[in-house]
Amino acid sequence: MPGQALRGICWTMNAETPILIRMVATVIRSSKRPSPETEANRLRRIAHEAVLIAEADASIAAGRVVDEAEVDAWIDSIGTDNELPVPYAVGR
Repeated sequence: MPGQALRGICWTMNAETPILIRMVATVIRSSKRPSPETEANRLRRIAHEAVLIAEADASIAAGRVVDEAEVDAWIDSIGTDNELPVPYAVGR
């Protein structure tokens, strides 16, 4: 189930999170495997991920987090007839 895989990446929500989660869900649901990654693309991806992780760490440190129950409910609703809106953190 995509929801189980998605829970592991939902530590903090920002403007890019819904797009990222939908992309991950699409890959999980797809029977096709992505093409092998080139070394140059891997290095670019790792650098980009480091930036996103630093931004997430800063958001968490500032108290901008979303309640786990809200995230779980939202993930479980993806692809249903009653899809919930994306939960966003309220900054402190």
